Amino acid sequence: MSSNWKSICMFFSVLGLICICAFKMPSSYKLVSKIPLDGGSFTTDNLQDVYVYEGSTLKKFSSTGTLLYTHSDKTYGDISAVDVYDPMKVMLFYKDFPQIVYLDNTLSQNGNTINPADMGYPLTQLACISHDNGLWIYDGQVLQLVRFDVNLNTFQKTGNLNQLLGITVNPVSLTEYNSYLYLNDTVQGILIFDSFGTYYKTLPFTNVKHFEVRGDDLFYMQHHKLHAFHMKTITEDIIAQPDSMATQARVEKNLLYEKYRDTLRVYDIK
Repeated sequence: MSSNWKSICMFFSVLGLICICAFKMPSSYKLVSKIPLDGGSFTTDNLQDVYVYEGSTLKKFSSTGTLLYTHSDKTYGDISAVDVYDPMKVMLFYKDFPQIVYLDNTLSQNGNTINPADMGYPLTQLACISHDNGLWIYDGQVLQLVRFDVNLNTFQKTGNLNQLLGITVNPVSLTEYNSYLYLNDTVQGILIFDSFGTYYKTLPFTNVKHFEVRGDDLFYMQHHKLHAFHMKTITEDIIAQPDSMATQARVEKNLLYEKYRDTLRVYDIK
């Protein structure tokens, strides 16, 4: 066992994560739907709905391919990230002119637009929803993570991550799951912090653009292959897929979502 994997084993032993669900390796797939996805990006929620976004437009589909709602606002430019950890509170992040917009489950704006510059962070590069209606951002000026409470008061700061960790951090995505914060760096790996912003460990999965945490499983794509890292058992599987040309994949309960050049395909996992 490599030193990296020994560190990971020790890390998750310390965390003592409780198993919520375990991914069942598929034996076959049944195609459920095809959703148009011409150059856009997508994410999914725990109700199995799909959110496709391209430019300034966000569309919400059912897993069976029915268009449910559409949101489009060119005020802030292109949508950089969509956080649907809570399907009742969808967060849009616009990076070019940093803005945060919350939507309800019908994709109607809910509340005022948040400008990180007004809170002292004009170079915000990433943002995600946090527990207790909080908010995390990655501050590209000081290179730190900052958490705000429901009233947008600063609650936690990590300080400069480059100095703290002794590495150069260039994160590409940020997400919280079960009060743990995951900061993805395609060179360093997936950095994990607790709800107070305390650094624990880096999972050495590099060149990963998209990943997802569900229960005790972390799913990520690498070289067109879908990996499932089981955080409780510290084991990993490569999941057989319906097609080897998918560039992004997500798993929600019994459904597999795969992104191709011009479509998003939804499969029932058997």
